[in-house]
Amino acid sequence: MTIDEIREQISEEISIDMEVWNDVLNNTSPGNYGCDFWESEIDYGNIFVDIPKREFTVKNGNFSADLVMGASKGDHSFNENYNKPFSATGKFDFKNAKQIMITEISIDIDSDIYGE
Repeated sequence: MTIDEIREQISEEISIDMEVWNDVLNNTSPGNYGCDFWESEIDYGNIFVDIPKREFTVKNGNFSADLVMGASKGDHSFNENYNKPFSATGKFDFKNAKQIMITEISIDIDSDIYGE
């Protein structure tokens, strides 16, 4: 398995991990809203891998979500775009000779929906 294949799999796993992004959204402020859509983007060149330590670092990722503010108010709700850069650190392990799995991840992102 090449380092580029490892980077690609890390990027894919982070991008589809609902638990990770639900945690991010649950810790934003203000809270109590719905989410119609979310997406994370990571360029493979911004993933740094230490194979012997089985650790990785992500720089310059981007996370965006379409939030429904005041969702419980029905017709008075409105959509708000949450679009923030993020970085991440984590650990991975090999499932087999062709697959990795992320075992730990920490996302660093501005939790203020309205922050710059």
